[in-house]
Amino acid sequence: MTPSESSGCGQLESAGNSGTEMLPPEKFEVDRCVGWIQARGADKVCLQFPDSSLRDSAKIALRFEELLGKKVYILGDTTCGSCCVDEVAANHINADAIVHFGHACLNPTSRIPVFHILPKRDIDVVAVVSQFESSFPDADEKILVFYDVSHAHQVHEIWELLSKKYNKLVLTTLNCTSNLDFVDTKISSSPIVSGRSWSVENGYKTEEYTAVFIGENDRTLASLAMSIPAKSWYHTSGLALAKFDAISSPWLKRRRYLVETLKDAKTVGIVVATLGIKNYLEALSSIKQILKKKKKKSYIFSIGKINPAKLANFPEVDAFVVIACPESDIFDSKDYFKPLLTPFEVELAFNSSREFSTHYCLDFRQILPDGSNYVEFIASAGPDLSLISNGIRTEEPEISTETMSALACKDNGTVAIGKAGANFLVKRSWQGLEQRIGEDEVKIAEKGRRGLPVNYENEPLHKA
Repeated sequence: MTPSESSGCGQLESAGNSGTEMLPPEKFEVDRCVGWIQARGADKVCLQFPDSSLRDSAKIALRFEELLGKKVYILGDTTCGSCCVDEVAANHINADAIVHFGHACLNPTSRIPVFHILPKRDIDVVAVVSQFESSFPDADEKILVFYDVSHAHQVHEIWELLSKKYNKLVLTTLNCTSNLDFVDTKISSSPIVSGRSWSVENGYKTEEYTAVFIGENDRTLASLAMSIPAKSWYHTSGLALAKFDAISSPWLKRRRYLVETLKDAKTVGIVVATLGIKNYLEALSSIKQILKKKKKKSYIFSIGKINPAKLANFPEVDAFVVIACPESDIFDSKDYFKPLLTPFEVELAFNSSREFSTHYCLDFRQILPDGSNYVEFIASAGPDLSLISNGIRTEEPEISTETMSALACKDNGTVAIGKAGANFLVKRSWQGLEQRIGEDEVKIAEKGRRGLPVNYENEPLHKA
């Protein structure tokens, strides 16, 4: 396999007879993938595996080549995360289709068609039905059923048993084309939030339903529960359904503190941590406009997978706004030097028409126009009190010039600083080697130390 220097893709050069080797577990469903590829007439196909399955990728790709009669590519290193489809790397070779294996956040892509092979993890169907019956004895209870993608292959069986007992049961579907036809979204007009779609009848609203998530308490549940305003949220756990309460969680309390730090920030970095989710450019533009209206200096960063070391290279930035997958775990981390905030929290900080509630949107697409959680932006006006510094916040006038060639000079001939990053460097206590002609007394050069740094020859300890 020869790695591509620019795209992060690898292409198998020769299949030979090794394609007849026994394939890894049937979870990859190669025949179903090949049928989808042939139906689309795709010429260049990329295979995206989670890190745990990369060891099987070569054998799977060889099997694809044997059945398709053409070369396929392996996405060896994802740009942002394994759950997101890596359209960036696939576009480097002008791919026509992507087959994504493993857990997926199901965020819509903008350019390349994707076929998902979802993981399969068994769950006790009888136990799940029993949990519903004991927790919701009323047959007219309005229930909205969500589920982890790894349990989607058993949802049909669970649905058949529950629909006989409950009259107002609504099953959500997954926003994808996958190996599980029953749960794929069929109605494009339905709202799509965090990769899920549903349709309620009789004029009911989602807020009137009790939501149940078939799966563990993980990032998927947190993203859904805080993005979708159901009456209450439960998830399967043990012998009974456990209630999920996002409001009392320490995570949400910490987010409120970080919103206050964003209000105090003078310079904000906008980190683009996804290049494949649809409408990410619209989210970027919206954040830029909001920060401009609030007289905040902003810089845009696109650095692939973000980590504390990368963002620590920009000490002039007071806070970062990250455009990322709703299931990203970076917002849980406390290792970062500066606060990391979501696009929704930008509106909480500066949009006077956005009020804090139990509905906390992690899917940035939902706060854009036509999104389910969109509200018109009305900039908060006037000074307010900082809950961190106890000082009065005021909006400083913007002094940056409109063009790069426009300079403002002071009386002594020095150029006035109009950019926040440059101004930060000027105010640092140490700025590097500087010429101080006429300011310091002239001295005769002296001989410096000799020897190795571990023990110089003229060290006092060495003489002793």
